[in-house]
Amino acid sequence: MIVILYIAALIAAIGLFVIAIYLSKTLKSTSQTLDEVAKTVDKMATELQGISGEAQKILDKTNDLLEDVNGKVAKVDPVFDAIGDVGTSLLGLSQSVRELATLATNKVSANDKKIAQAVSISNSILAFKDKMKASKRAKEAAKEATNETIS
Repeated sequence: MIVILYIAALIAAIGLFVIAIYLSKTLKSTSQTLDEVAKTVDKMATELQGISGEAQKILDKTNDLLEDVNGKVAKVDPVFDAIGDVGTSLLGLSQSVRELATLATNKVSANDKKIAQAVSISNSILAFKDKMKASKRAKEAAKEATNETIS
C-alpha cells in the first residue's frame, strides 16, 4: 500500500509538473501579449499628442477666422440699416403717390361735366378754326383763278 501511495504521489507530482509547464507557457504568452499592448498604448499616446496639437492649431485658426468674420459683419451692418431706411422711404413715397393719384381721380370724377364741356368747346373751336382755314384757302384759290383768267 505504501507503493500505491508513492505511485499516487509520483503521478500527482507529474501532473503538477505538467500543469506548471502549461501554466508557464500561458503566462509567457500572456506576458508577450501585455508587452505588445504596452507598445501599442505608447504609440497611441504619441500619436494622440500629435493629433491634439493639430486639433489645437485648428481651433486657434477657427477662432481667428470667427473674429475676422464678426468684424466684417459689423462693418456691413450699417449698409443693411441704410438699405432698410431706403426701403422705408420708398414705402412712404409710394403711399404719397398713391394718395395723390386717388385725390386726382376724385377731383377728376367730381369735375366730369366741366371737363366734358371744356373738351367739347375746344373741339368746337378747333373745328371752327379748320373751317376758317379752309374758307381762306378757297378764297385765295378763287382769287388766283380769277387772276389767271384775266391774264
